[in-house]
Amino acid sequence: MPLYIKDDTIDELARRYQASIKAPSKTDAVRLALQLALHEQEGRPLLADIAANFARELRRSGHPEKGRSTDKAFRDSLYE
Repeated sequence: MPLYIKDDTIDELARRYQASIKAPSKTDAVRLALQLALHEQEGRPLLADIAANFARELRRSGHPEKGRSTDKAFRDSLYE
């Protein structure tokens, strides 16, 4: 299925990228750019994984003697 670039700005970006990587065609340049973008995107952790790791580290770094990250006296001091 063909991909038609109808935006002049996008076409110019594709031509500049083609020239910078010395691709034989604009199609090859677009293919490589999309492959690189997908590879980069797939390598990123999901936001849910980042949040879960953060919560896990936060719990682990809490008060070892209490097994909690805060105690009642600390929480009460926040409202003074």
